[in-house]
Amino acid sequence: MIAVLTGDIVNSTKMSKETYSEVIKQLTSLLQDVNVQFNAVGEIYRGDEFQIQYPNPLDALKSTLLIKLALHLATFSEKPIQCTLSLAYGEYDIYADKPNTSSGSVFVASGRGLQKTSRGELSLLIEQDLDESELNLLTQFLNHLLNRLTKTQATLLYQYIENDFTDHKTMAELTATTRQNISNRLSNIGANLIKEYIENVNRKIEYLKEKSQ
Repeated sequence: MIAVLTGDIVNSTKMSKETYSEVIKQLTSLLQDVNVQFNAVGEIYRGDEFQIQYPNPLDALKSTLLIKLALHLATFSEKPIQCTLSLAYGEYDIYADKPNTSSGSVFVASGRGLQKTSRGELSLLIEQDLDESELNLLTQFLNHLLNRLTKTQATLLYQYIENDFTDHKTMAELTATTRQNISNRLSNIGANLIKEYIENVNRKIEYLKEKSQ
């Protein structure tokens, strides 16, 4: 089992040339980051779409949220850069050095999932999951939380996820504030619910991986 993320930058055709150029520059940097951090490989295609293949599916959801938040926080744009994301977990037939030369049902599922995903939101598909209703409902709640974030809140959530949901004391030290302040701010944005969402998905992935062995 691997994971494949397919993404699309929202309203890229309406951006100025300068903004679009900066988006592609940042997206290229993000793809380099996921390669270094997760040994994942991604590429940009058709101008404003991208796809990433994750050899370890347990890395994919954390990476996906960091990408979404990083674009939201883009300093070159007054408005958040939104992206539509489709993350699929499943089997592959060929795992090549780039997504466009890899193949398998998981790549098809991720690409088709993007077409069905509401603009600016994230969708998840686990091929072996026979009952998608629970996951779909939880993902709708996740989108509701993410799309309400201010840039300040998105910055804090990015740091929290990037540091693997470290304890509030450590977060306070990283952000030069008090532990109580961090606890209040994380609670206000539902950060613990996002942590539990990731853990819930990854437990399901681990179970399915063990079951298939």
